[in-house]
This record gives sequence, structure tokens and C-alpha cells, in this order.
Amino acid sequence: MDASVILFVLKAYQSKTGVSCLRVLFIPNVGAVIPHLLPLMALDSQLEAGRHETAFLVPGAFHKSLKNLQRNVLDIDYRPEQLFRDEMAACGRFRPDVIVDDFSMAALLTSKVAKKPRVTILRTGAFPGSVPRDDSHRHSCESHSSDKFDFDAYFQNSELLCGIPAPKNFAEACAADISIVPGIRSIEALPASVGDDPNYAFAGALTVSDSAIPTPVARSTDTTDAILAFLERNQQRKIVYLTLGSVLKAGEAIREAIKYMLDTGVAIISTVDLPDVKTSRKELFFYAPFVPMHAVCSKVHLMIHHCGSGTYQYAITHQVPSICIGSRSYDRDDVAYRLEQLGVAKYIPFIDSVAVFIERFVKEFDQCMDNLGQWYQAAKQRLNLLWNENDRTAAIFNFEEVLKKAILLHGANLK
Repeated sequence: MDASVILFVLKAYQSKTGVSCLRVLFIPNVGAVIPHLLPLMALDSQLEAGRHETAFLVPGAFHKSLKNLQRNVLDIDYRPEQLFRDEMAACGRFRPDVIVDDFSMAALLTSKVAKKPRVTILRTGAFPGSVPRDDSHRHSCESHSSDKFDFDAYFQNSELLCGIPAPKNFAEACAADISIVPGIRSIEALPASVGDDPNYAFAGALTVSDSAIPTPVARSTDTTDAILAFLERNQQRKIVYLTLGSVLKAGEAIREAIKYMLDTGVAIISTVDLPDVKTSRKELFFYAPFVPMHAVCSKVHLMIHHCGSGTYQYAITHQVPSICIGSRSYDRDDVAYRLEQLGVAKYIPFIDSVAVFIERFVKEFDQCMDNLGQWYQAAKQRLNLLWNENDRTAAIFNFEEVLKKAILLHGANLK
């Protein structure tokens, strides 16, 4: 349907039905809550306060933190072993007009059975028709030590419950009335088959302020103050921020890389611990499992990360060159490869040998440390271009219109 026609019909629909206040249910991926909850919180913040009613379905460990952030949290302990049951209970209790999820593996069935429009967050790795660059890579939701995700087994009752066959891949599992891409076209490149589809809405970076990041444990202002003091104390040094997110585990190679960096005299803020750091280097190393991302990334010379969900957005936002560490997960590594193509990151694919990894890491790191060098200077200029594209993308994105369009399309598809 042409965009102008959709807008015309949407206005007519609103005039006829009087739809102005919406009830929106937000559901994150339960296996990696924080990176998949933050974009939903960012979207929630874009709705006019007091005009719409929203609610979050999250694991019990996050209830207190989200309530403290003034979010409406349903009194349901969202658990991996009963996603569908909990999502249906949430629909019955909150009675939403629309479901907005970030990679929920049950929302396809929930929205179908509850007869609710679905708006989903969609990224590289779940675009329909896309093919991973490396066919040996898995999605980050799959384990490299076990069989691939068994869609037939996971959705074995989908045809019985809602009359649809089991999806064959993540793209089919994420099928929705509208898909929101939390990024820009230069990075999150849609396949040609859906490249011009108006039902894929680019939103730009969907991040929240440091003070609005929920945690499953009590927030410590002491840790934040200590990080800020560390940044101040080392402001005359080059500072590196290293994170592998909240899911990926660091191996010996990453710890050896940290030791090498410390030996060069840089300061490091890391979400990867190094218990045996030398006494002479302790003043240069700060470990914390959760950090104020904006405050840290605004002060560092280089960011080292795994290109996890939303992580690379902070490097773009604060225009910090990166080293992306491969994890053999195509939803991460394909973005890392794209960032390298764009000249804003160095991508190191997964390397099993610690010695070989360190050799490659040292080469890339030393080049990244030369802030007057050709690569680093070019990366800063290109990061600025990407951030400008993000600003333009965010400026034209209208979440409320996306929700209303999803309701319209859903109603039309039911007829």
C-alpha cells in the first residue's frame, strides 16, 4: 500500500473511531533482558506522557528497578519456560491495543491468538531474505556447542493454537505488522527484497540516558561516582572502554589483550574482570559489570566490543572508533563487518588460537592508538557522517504514527 494512501486511510480511521489514546504492551527478549529492554524504554519515552497507557512485561528481577524509573510494570514474573503463557496473561490483564516486542520468541503466537497487532524491533540477522556472510556462524540466540535452533520443536503447537505453520527461521518468527529497525540504513542494510517496504521503519539509535538504565540488582551510585573519578584521574591518558555485553563470556584471549593494553600505559574501563591484574597497573584498570555508557563513551579514545544489540550505537553516538571482536554470531559479526567497510571500526573475526588472536589484536590496537594517523582521523570523520544520518533518521521517525499504522494494517488484514 502506498504511504500516502496509508496516511489518508489512517486519518479517516482515526476520525471515525476516535482512536487517540493507545494501550501499549512492551515485551523484551527474556534471555538478554537489558539490551532488548532499552530500545523499548526509548520508544516508551517517545510517547506523549499522559496521553497513552503503557506497560512492561519483564522478569521479576527487573520489577523494582523499572518501577523506580517510573515505568508501569505488570505483576507477572516473565520466565523463559513459559513465555507464551506469561504473554497471554499480560494481554488478559492489561488488554493492550498493540504489542511491541524486541525479539520475543513467543510474540508471533501471542499476537495471533490474542488478535493484537504486533510491532517488533528487527535487526541484522532477522531480516527476511538476508543470508549470513559466513554460513558457519550462528545467531546469538543459538549455541555453538549444540544443535541449531529447532523451530519445528519450539513451535510444535503453533498450527494447532493459531493456525500457522512453525516458522522456519528467525525472520519468520519475527513477522509483524510493522518492524522498527533501531538504527540507520547505512549500517542495518535491508535486503533488496524488502528495501523499499514502508512497513520497515528506521528509528535511529534507541538508547536511554545513563540514569534510566534498569539493572537486576540495586543501582550503586558509588560505582558510578568511582567510574567518573577514574575518568577524571586519567583524563591525560588515552582511555579504552571494553565490553562484551551481559551475555557473551570472555576467554583467555580477551584477558591477554587487556594485559597488553595495560602494559602500553592506557587506562581501561572494562565489564570484563581481570582478577590477577598487576599491582603496578591497578590504577589503570577499572572493572564494573554495569557502567554509565554515555558518560564513559563520551570520554574514551577507543571502544572494544562484540557488536551486540545496541552496543555499537554508543560508539556512533559519541563518535568513537572501535575494535569489534568476532563471536561467530552473524547478527553481530555481519554488523561488525559492515562497520569495518564503512571505515569506523576494525573487525577481528573469531580466532581460536590465543597467540594468533593477540598478534592480530596488537596490530589493530596499535593503529587505533595513533589518533593522528590516517585511519583514526578518517574514522572520526566517517563517524560524524553516520551520526548526522542518525539525527536525520530519528527526526522523521514517529512512534505514535507507527503504532496507529500497525493497528490499521492489522485490522485490514483481519477482514
